[in-house]
Amino acid sequence: MSCLFVGGFVSAEKKISVIGHPFVPIGMGEQMRSFVRAAECVQIDCEIVDVYQWAPRTDPAHLDLVGGRESSIPTQKICIYHLNGDEVEPCLAALEARGFNFADHINIVMPAWELPIYPEVWAEKLRRFDACWAISEFVNASLSDAGLPSTFVGQAAEIEKRSFLPRRHFGIRESAFAILHFFDTSSYIARKNPAAAIDAFRQLRERRPFDDLQLILKVKGDMATPDFVQSVAVQSNDVVIIDEQLTTFRVQSLIRCADVFLSLHRSEGYGRGLAEAMSLGGLAVGTGWSGNLDFMNSGNSLLIDYNLVPVKDDEYPFGKGNRWAEADPSDAAVKLQRITDSPAEFRQLAARGARDLFAHSGYRAVGLRILQALEGVGA
Repeated sequence: MSCLFVGGFVSAEKKISVIGHPFVPIGMGEQMRSFVRAAECVQIDCEIVDVYQWAPRTDPAHLDLVGGRESSIPTQKICIYHLNGDEVEPCLAALEARGFNFADHINIVMPAWELPIYPEVWAEKLRRFDACWAISEFVNASLSDAGLPSTFVGQAAEIEKRSFLPRRHFGIRESAFAILHFFDTSSYIARKNPAAAIDAFRQLRERRPFDDLQLILKVKGDMATPDFVQSVAVQSNDVVIIDEQLTTFRVQSLIRCADVFLSLHRSEGYGRGLAEAMSLGGLAVGTGWSGNLDFMNSGNSLLIDYNLVPVKDDEYPFGKGNRWAEADPSDAAVKLQRITDSPAEFRQLAARGARDLFAHSGYRAVGLRILQALEGVGA
C-alpha cells in the first residue's frame, strides 16, 4: 500500500465514494470533478456515483475522469456528497431505491451557496450528515452561522497546460485586448450581473476610444440571450457573444484566449471562472467580496469596489434578509484602463495570480486539505 507524507503524519492510501452529478456541465458538476482530481493527486482513490444517471455523456474530459470507476451506489465507508440542500431528499431517495443504506456510512456533504445567510429549510436537510465541508471560506461562514459545524476544504481550479484552440476559433481578434465575462440565463442572472460588466466595458471604451479592445460574453443556459445583451453586440463590433454549449476543452480554450476575466458579480460561492483564468495565466478582475477572496487579493488581481445592498425578492432564492455586493462599473473601467496602459503591471499581476492560485487552489493544495479533513472525521 502506498503512503503519502502530509504535514507531520503519514496517511495510508484511502478509498472514498464521491456522489453527485459527474457529467453535468454546470458548477456542481465541475465542483465534483475537481474534487476527484484533487483527491487523487494525494493518492485518495475515488469511486464515482452518478445520482440520477440522466446527463448526456458526451464531454471527453468527463468521460476520461470517470473512466471505469463508476458505481451505481456508494460502496465505500466514507461518502462525500456534492449536493445542495434542496437536493438531499430526492438524491438519497434515488440511491436508496438502488439498495443504498445511508446509515451504514460516514456521510459528508459539500454544498454550494452564494449568500451570507444559509436557508434554514436546507440547513435542516444537511443535519442528516456526519459533517459539512466548505468549498470556500465564504460558504464556511454561511454554514457555520446556520449552526452547521463546517470544515474549510476549498475547491481546486488547476488546469493542465496544453495546446488550446486559438482566438480565431471564437471570433476574437489576435490584436485585441480581450475581456471575457461569463453568465447563465437560466440561473438568476442578477447574481452574475452582466449589465455591470457591459457598462464597465462601455466606460473603458469611452476612456480609450482608439484602443483595440474586445468584450467576449459567454452565455450559458436554455433561455434566450437577454435583449440588452444582444443590443450591445449589434451596436458594437467590439462585442462577441458566444451562446452555444461548449465542451470543457473549448471553455478552457476560451478562457486561455482572454487577457482578462471580468466578473462584477453580486456574490460568488467560489468564483470558478476567475480562478480558472488565474490558473491559465489571465488577469482576474472581480468584485472584492464573497468566495473569490479565497484566491484573489490586491497583489495578484484587481478587486473592484462595491457597496453591500439588500437582495431583492425576485433576484435570488431566499434573498429576504440577505445582502450582496453592488460592484462599481466606473471603478472597474478605471482599473481596466490602468492595466491596458501598463502592460508590465498587467503581466506582473497575472504571473502572481497564477502562482498564488496554484498554491491555494491547485490539486495538491486542496488534496492535502481533504486528507486533513478526513482525519477530522476519524477516517
